[in-house]
Amino acid sequence: MRRPSEDSEERDGTARYGRYYWCVKVTKDLCQKGEIYVMADEAKVDRSGALYFLKVWEADEKEPAGRHINLLIAAGQWTAVYAASCLDGSAVAVEHWKGEVER
Repeated sequence: MRRPSEDSEERDGTARYGRYYWCVKVTKDLCQKGEIYVMADEAKVDRSGALYFLKVWEADEKEPAGRHINLLIAAGQWTAVYAASCLDGSAVAVEHWKGEVER
């Protein structure tokens, strides 16, 4: 993946933040509904337990490869993260999750 140019149509919409749609289960003090949805290329957890969502791009003739943090959630403020369906937000790679995914 390469970094979109500033004047490119690729910068339109949420796709400019990443290729994947994620759901994060968070504490109610962070979000009343208990879920945050985010677009990002990668999700990573650091040693402290903080959860990072990253935009990643490959090097091109104008810029070196790089990463940009789209969202950071502190340790203790999230309980689960999964790749989510763009249609209904459900976990795409989970067959059974009582109370969450019923297929």
